[in-house]
Amino acid sequence: MFDEICHGSVSRAGIDVLRGGQYSIRKLRLRTFVDAAAEMADRLGPLFDVERAWDLLAEAESVSPAAVEDVLMYPTVGVWLSRALRQVLGMALDDTPFWSEVGGFQLVAAAAAVRSGVLFEIAVPVVHGAVTLPSVGVLRPATRVPVGHAVLCNTPAGLSLTVQGMSERSALEPVKRHRGVARGQTVELVLDDLDPYREFTAPLPACPLSDHEIAEWRKLVDEAWDLLTACHPKSVEELSSCITSVVPLSADQQVFAASSTAAFGSIAMSPKRTAVEFAEALLHEIQHSKVNALLDLVMLCEDDDECRFYAPWLDYPRPLTGLLHGIYAFTTVVEFWYVQRELVPTHLVRSAHFNFAYRHRQVGEVVRTLRRTPQLTELGRRFVAAVSLRLAACPPAGVPADVVDSVETITSEHRVLWRLRHVRPDPDVVEALAEAWLDRRAPTSDFGADVVFMSPGTGRSPLGTFLKASMADHGVTGRRFVDEAEDAFLNGDAPLAAQGFAARLTTSPEDVTAWSGLAVTSGSATLARRPEVVRAVHRAVAGRTGTAPDPGALAVWLDQTAS
Repeated sequence: MFDEICHGSVSRAGIDVLRGGQYSIRKLRLRTFVDAAAEMADRLGPLFDVERAWDLLAEAESVSPAAVEDVLMYPTVGVWLSRALRQVLGMALDDTPFWSEVGGFQLVAAAAAVRSGVLFEIAVPVVHGAVTLPSVGVLRPATRVPVGHAVLCNTPAGLSLTVQGMSERSALEPVKRHRGVARGQTVELVLDDLDPYREFTAPLPACPLSDHEIAEWRKLVDEAWDLLTACHPKSVEELSSCITSVVPLSADQQVFAASSTAAFGSIAMSPKRTAVEFAEALLHEIQHSKVNALLDLVMLCEDDDECRFYAPWLDYPRPLTGLLHGIYAFTTVVEFWYVQRELVPTHLVRSAHFNFAYRHRQVGEVVRTLRRTPQLTELGRRFVAAVSLRLAACPPAGVPADVVDSVETITSEHRVLWRLRHVRPDPDVVEALAEAWLDRRAPTSDFGADVVFMSPGTGRSPLGTFLKASMADHGVTGRRFVDEAEDAFLNGDAPLAAQGFAARLTTSPEDVTAWSGLAVTSGSATLARRPEVVRAVHRAVAGRTGTAPDPGALAVWLDQTAS
């Protein structure tokens, strides 16, 4: 089963193994939570009876184990449980009230009882004006006065709420379930716009979609499912087995796709323009659910949460597990575009080639990094080897030369920018190099080891961003940039661009865009490999003499070490 997971798409039986592992872990954590919460009943007010909720959950499980498993494995229950467990262990993440978050257990138990057909009466929290039953739906008290709790009853006549002594028959707004069918294959999921924990954060108010919006999301699901069953059939079984919910985010959030270690089978995303984008997002993000579940069963690397590795798809350092996640998920994207680039309309072929080549290069770079990493376990090395084989099965043949060049420039510039922000050179090495420069001696060849730190400086480079846009839009014209250096860079005039970026650095020596632009246009090996050293020596010489050296000349001098 491990080898099947490593080599890509997983059968329903394989997903069942991963899901079963997650369910076992979730039940163990839930029992730990209940034991701790029961000792803190005095802090829960009307929601004090944690054992009553546990008994109700047990009763529901005796009637319908499958229904209870569905509720406990609902993605938002995982998010709630991870936060509630931190609350009772004194490790709360934010100022969410203790009583309402811990009291969410009553909502979980009530949801399981409703799904199992068990009659009950139980006190439940009212969060953001609603009683939310995970995987079931939402009830809203009729009162306009803010309330913190209500008594929820499930009787033969249906659900009702008692608020401040007044009983009311409450209409349930059910979760929005969707069923897509294409070529005899079915996918079922919830479009979750109601649950407070749907965005994997502190509880949020419901944000119900309009009828038009929900119709658009349903249409995208159906079109993406049709595309996947037609063109990517190997992915269909694992996706239909693994996905539970899609969380529609606003367009303003600009989230391509996101998931959470606590929310197995859930994907949050902003609206997509096409079914192709939607399908890519589904395939990419569901891989993270698989890896998260796998990491709960096996050890791929020695425990090392230190963020010190370069991931080409992010602007900040990542831990080793982040690299493993990335190569696995983005290899699936490579495989998707390896096929899809032959199927898109003519006006989208260039963009499809770029998507394929860009992700292929990123994954290849990280695979090479991981092969040199001693912290991998034997299973971790097998995992990386399997990804490497999958990548090799998608050779980057047929990609237009100008697209290849743009991918090279974008990835190189991103790496330079990352090093400028997050790698600190050895101060002794910098001082020695500054002295050698001032004494007109040859530089030392030992620049010291990387010291990676998490800098607050992040953000996309305008240079890389525009090159990506030119790939997507089949060329962009008529736009002026900050100065002639950027214009020259984007028009392919490297010598003129290098001159311009060097000139910018004479007046703005900390301009990271100018440093990264100089690195990819000057041809300097040192600027490409160790830009942070060049900048630090530039700064040190300026500090000693009051005059900054020419950055291009400094880079040429340091390049002697690469010869």
